[in-house]
Amino acid sequence: MINDIKRISFKQILFLLVCVLVVEFLLLKHTPFFWDAVSKSGRASWIYAHGLSEFIVPTEHNSGHPPLWIGLLAVFWTIFNKALWSSRLLLLLVNIGVVWQIVTLCKNNFLKTVSAFAVFLVCLEPTFIAQSTNLNNDMLLLFFTLMALNTLISSKSVLFTLALTGLLFTNLRGIYIVIAIAIIHVIYTRLKLIEFKKPMYLGYVLAILTFAVFCYFQYEKLGWFIISQNENYNEHRQSVGLKQILTNIIVYVKIFLEYGRFIIAIFLIPLLFKYLKDKTQKNVRIDRIIVAFFVFVLVYFFGMVPFSNPFGDRYFMVCYLLAIMLLVNLIAFYNVGKKNLIYTLVVLMLVFGHFWIYPPTLSQSWDSSLAYLNIYKVEEQMEHYINSNGINPSDIGTRIKLNQRDYSEFKRLEETDRYASFNIQSNKYILLSNIENHTKDDELNYIMTHWKLVKNYTQLGVFMSLYKKE
Repeated sequence: MINDIKRISFKQILFLLVCVLVVEFLLLKHTPFFWDAVSKSGRASWIYAHGLSEFIVPTEHNSGHPPLWIGLLAVFWTIFNKALWSSRLLLLLVNIGVVWQIVTLCKNNFLKTVSAFAVFLVCLEPTFIAQSTNLNNDMLLLFFTLMALNTLISSKSVLFTLALTGLLFTNLRGIYIVIAIAIIHVIYTRLKLIEFKKPMYLGYVLAILTFAVFCYFQYEKLGWFIISQNENYNEHRQSVGLKQILTNIIVYVKIFLEYGRFIIAIFLIPLLFKYLKDKTQKNVRIDRIIVAFFVFVLVYFFGMVPFSNPFGDRYFMVCYLLAIMLLVNLIAFYNVGKKNLIYTLVVLMLVFGHFWIYPPTLSQSWDSSLAYLNIYKVEEQMEHYINSNGINPSDIGTRIKLNQRDYSEFKRLEETDRYASFNIQSNKYILLSNIENHTKDDELNYIMTHWKLVKNYTQLGVFMSLYKKE
């Protein structure tokens, strides 16, 4: 059986991964937009409502992010139907593109002694799996990121230009990624990890010029570009003081270790030190991954830590994937003993990452593991209880995004179905859940100790609790 695994090809791996994604699509085709993806659905709905005649969303809805993902959603709704399944059909196509790029990156950068089967280990990364189920723009951003790396290594100038342009038009973080790719490009060339080809540099010019044209039209229409004038988003783009920077550094490190990823660091760090210390034995494929990994980590660090914008685990998916690739290569390079035990522990910890739940007083990146999918069953149970007991939703205060179902589920809400805004003084009932991070610790503790628990539902660590004022 082990010999059969070793003989498996990268094409077969890609086929199996695509089959998994198709099954995922079929299982989750009616799953709503979740968390930050809800706001993307709202902006896509504006484009859809205007018949695809305008892709620059008004300031009152605009976070500053470019419109490629929301534009694609609106296009798919127009071609098929404005429904969850058509939204997830778009995500399926993007996911297939991502695994294609992962397989290509592994094929071109795994050592010859590494089995193609190791691609599955890379794809087990918890946040990557979770994002493959989430209707946000991060998988599209990851697709263009991996495409940029692959086409840089293979010197395909046209596709490289397309990847850079896609990065700039998908998300503002695409600017950081283009900067990182440019730095990687220079280092690769200087270290002779790729061939120097002048047409590749034209890709940066064309991508930036195209994006500049978009920024010009947005400025003409809205009076701003990149930095949104919407107060709800503008406050997240401010520089912070030393204390907050130190806090952000701790959060930054924590993010790379949570959801089971600490196991990667435990095995990778000593092997990486050994490789960097040894000046005699070097490998081009390992060097390329090391350079890409550290450049992305540092560019993200200096681009995010000094600012107020809260960052989530999904931002750094390319770093996690590169880290696992690097670990696989270094284990093979040094022919590490008990490698089967190491791989078993890595698999177990990455799977365990989906059960990584913090106490309710600690904020959590809920879209970074499959744990978030448990909320839908819990929510269904709680709302059945509320309806069957004749409790009016308008008497219930909550910060859970239940009133945004017109965008998350495309479900029209009557006024009688809407929940009240969270207010301890005026609410008769309060609905709490660890799926949201906006309720402060003192509010949680006060409600849990001074209010009566009416009903609680929980599933694999995700809970929803209804409290009544006594």
